[in-house]
Amino acid sequence: MTYDVVIAGAGVAGCTAAILYGRAGLRVAIIEKHHNISTHKALCGHFVLGGAQPMLRRTGLWESMVAAGAAVGGIARWTAAGWSVPGPGLPECISLRREKLDPLLRTLAAGTPGVDLVLGRAVTGLLESGGRVTGVRVGDEEIPARLVVAADGHRSPVARLAGVAEDVAPNERFGLWAYYRGVVPRGPAGNHVWFLDPDVGILVRTDHDLHMLVAFPAKTRLDDFQADRAGALERFMASLPDAPDLSSAERVSKVIGTNDYPCVKREPTPRPGLVLVGDAAITGDPTPAVGCGWAFRGAEWLVESTAPALLGGGDLQAGVAAYRKALGFVIDHDRYGRRDALARPSNPVEKLIARAALRDPELARRVYLFAMRSIPAGELINPRTLVRAAWTLARTSP
Repeated sequence: MTYDVVIAGAGVAGCTAAILYGRAGLRVAIIEKHHNISTHKALCGHFVLGGAQPMLRRTGLWESMVAAGAAVGGIARWTAAGWSVPGPGLPECISLRREKLDPLLRTLAAGTPGVDLVLGRAVTGLLESGGRVTGVRVGDEEIPARLVVAADGHRSPVARLAGVAEDVAPNERFGLWAYYRGVVPRGPAGNHVWFLDPDVGILVRTDHDLHMLVAFPAKTRLDDFQADRAGALERFMASLPDAPDLSSAERVSKVIGTNDYPCVKREPTPRPGLVLVGDAAITGDPTPAVGCGWAFRGAEWLVESTAPALLGGGDLQAGVAAYRKALGFVIDHDRYGRRDALARPSNPVEKLIARAALRDPELARRVYLFAMRSIPAGELINPRTLVRAAWTLARTSP
C-alpha cells in the first residue's frame, strides 16, 4: 500500500501528527520500534507550557488529557526580585506523566480512521527516486509514501539515514527529578519554578495527586548529587525560598536524570519528501519545559501546512516551506534557550525586566506569556520593553 504519510516514531509529535492527518482524511502509517503500546519515554519532564493550550483545546487533546487525570494550572516564578504570580485569564499549563500520556496518544492515533499504528518495527532505510524521499524501508518491507515524517526523537535515526547535519550547543546544567506523594507547596501557586542564578528548581503538580520535584543545577555541582541522588534532590528543594514541605512526603519513583543533555537543532525540511518534527527537529534545553509543547504545536503546524496539498494534489513543497516558516517561532525562542543553557548568571537586562515586572502588571503579563511560549520572542525582547522597564523602576523607586 502507498500511504499519504509515513511517520517514524509514535511519541507526542508523531501521534499528534497522525491523529490530525487522519482526521483530515489521509492514509497514515506510524512506525514505532517498541512492541508495547504502553511503553513510554522516561527522560521527559512532560510539563506542557500554556502556549500549547489553544492547540490542545482545538484538537480535543486537552479534554482527553484531563480525563486521564492531568493536572492543570499556572506557574509562579521566583527570581532574586521576588515571586511573580500569574494573573487571571492567562494560559494554563497541563501535566500528565508520560506513562499515561504516551499510551493515551497511541490509542487515540490507532483509533483514528485512516491511521495504521505499526508496533515493534523500525525504519531501517529510506526509499528514494529522482532526488526525493518516496517512502521507508522497514526490514525487508518497502512502504511507499508521498511524505515521510521523522518524529523519532532527539537522536533521530531517520535524520541520520538521510545524512541531516546537526547543530549542537552545550548545556551546562544537569537534571534530576522524582515523583512524590504528600508534598505541601508553600509558594503562591500549584506549580513553581525558582531561578537561582544559575541553578533552577521546579515543583510541578501532576496526575494522581503527585508532585514532580526537579533540580537543574550547574554542572559545577555535579559531584554533590552523585552519591545519594534522592537525598541531594530533597536537600536542594528544601533549600529553596518558600520551599515545599516534604516532611510527610513519600518518594514513589526512581530518581530520573541525565548529566548531559545538549541542545540539538536540525534542518526541519532537509530533502524533498522528508520533514522532521518534535525533538528530531529541535531538542531544546529541558529547563524551561518546552519539549512536549513544541512537539504538539509543531505537529499541528506540519499538518496544517501540508495536508491541503496531500489531499488535493497541490504543491507539497510549498506546504513544506510553510511548515518551516511556522517553526521560526520555535527557532527564535530556542536562541534564548541556548544562551540560558550556558548556566550563566542573569545579565543586567534580564534583572531589569524581572524587577520591573513585579511593579508593572502589563510587563508581568508579557514576561509570563514569553515564559509560556505564548508570544513570539520579539514581543518581550525589544527596545520598547527595556524602556518601559527602566521607566517603571524610575517611577516607582522610593
